[in-house]
Amino acid sequence: MCSSRLETLPDELVDLIMQHIPDRRTLYSLCLVSKDINRIATARLYANIELEKDDFKHLRPLALLFWTSPPHREAVRSLCVRHAYGGNLDPWPQHPQLDAIIRKNLELYVRRGDREQWFNEVRDGADSTRIASLLLRSLPHVVTMQLPGFELVDPAARR
Repeated sequence: MCSSRLETLPDELVDLIMQHIPDRRTLYSLCLVSKDINRIATARLYANIELEKDDFKHLRPLALLFWTSPPHREAVRSLCVRHAYGGNLDPWPQHPQLDAIIRKNLELYVRRGDREQWFNEVRDGADSTRIASLLLRSLPHVVTMQLPGFELVDPAARR
């Protein structure tokens, strides 16, 4: 099978071209073109995460994706949560290691004495703020956050 013309360009040039694609649907479509294009387009697609109003319901699947996929997690540069409501979250996706993944994040970011309470609230989804707080702590390359009207708890804060 012959390569598309886009795939013959250097990665840096393809990335520069993709910088000028503001439409997330187009970036998503580019992810489906080929493995090489997917690698570059995925980084662009996940660089700026915006959760507004009803988008916030995807918090659990998004958290699991970032906790289990280093390339996705490391692509995030900015996170914006506007007018979000923590109710009616989508359920956690089926994953055989879900509890272990949550516990691993708790070990990294939450004091030992608070971990069990945090685990129960994160796992059961009783507190979307705790899920969002853990998620933010696990995104190593975020340089910009916009969280108007959304109160977060720093899991590492000491009393």
